Order: sequence, then structure tokens, then C-alpha cells
Amino acid sequence: MTFDLSVESDIKSLRRGLHALEKHVVPEATVRTLNRVADSAKVASASHIAPQMGSRQAGIKRRIETRRANFKRLWATLVASDRPLHLIEFVVGSRKPTQQPGGKRGPVKAKAWGKTKTYRGAFIAPRKKGSSSTEIYVRKSGKRLPLKMLFGPGIMQLFKQRENAAIMESKVMERLPKEFTQNLAYYLSRIKR
Repeated sequence: MTFDLSVESDIKSLRRGLHALEKHVVPEATVRTLNRVADSAKVASASHIAPQMGSRQAGIKRRIETRRANFKRLWATLVASDRPLHLIEFVVGSRKPTQQPGGKRGPVKAKAWGKTKTYRGAFIAPRKKGSSSTEIYVRKSGKRLPLKMLFGPGIMQLFKQRENAAIMESKVMERLPKEFTQNLAYYLSRIKR
């Protein structure tokens, strides 16, 4: 007795599955992995820089731009802005509005450049009318307007340091394999459905 076995249909479905894997799953998992790892490196960098500057991490993160990966460009880039941080990031104590020089809480104090300094004539006011975000201003003249916003140091020098680069590299090496495995499994599970 003879027994014929045909696997042609199974090979066709296997080829379709491999084609979907090559064209969709791997690139999507790669792009998502690169962007998530870049975000992790950004957080690691901000948590390293913030204590050195005496600033909050949120302000540091806003000065690090993430140029995200996509299907045509399979790399993500972190770029530090050369613009200085707003002085409000360095305020000692409350960041609530004082509205006038030396307001209800007294003069404005900030710890920028490693030293606590009292800013004479400075006051904390909302960025825009009705806004909850505040900034530190001084008057340019004896009149009510115009106002000048005050700034602190920038992050560029600390971002360029070898120590910061090593921290970001170690975070990338730690997160890359884990993220890629998780994202590959996620996109494979979507194909199976």
C-alpha cells in the first residue's frame, strides 16, 4: 500500500507567514523598540543631569529632543537644546505667583549655577493670563510693562560629558534586547489573530 503526502499548501502558508514577518512584524518591532529605548535613554540622562544642575527632571527632559525612528530611518537620535532652562526650574520653595516684586512670600530665590541667589525686583507670574504654569520676570523699566523673563543655565555641557554618554549607552544596552523581544512577541500575536 502506498501513501501520498502533499505539503504544498502548508509551504505556501509558511511562505506567506515568513513574508508577513519580514515585511511587517520585524520592521514595526524594530521602530517601536528604537523609539522606546531612546525614551529610556532620555530619562536616564535627565535623571543624571538634574541633580548636578539642581533642577527638576521635567525641565531637563523638555530640553532633550527625541528624533524618532520610522520605517525609512531606522535610528532614533537624542539632541540636547542649547537654549537655557527657565529660571523657574531652579526656584527654592514654592513656584506659586507672587505677582509683584518681593510679593507675599518675599523675594524670589533660585539655586542656579550651584549657588542660591535672591533676585532683586523679580517676581513669579503666570506665563499667560489664566495659565497655571509660571515664570520669573523682572520689569525692564519703572513702568508696569515690558517684562523680561529670566533664564538659568543650559544642559548642553552636561549632556556632552562622557559620563552622561556612558549612562545612556548602558541604558540602551540594557533595554534593547528586552524591548525588541517584547515588541516582536506583540506584533507576532497580532498576526496570529
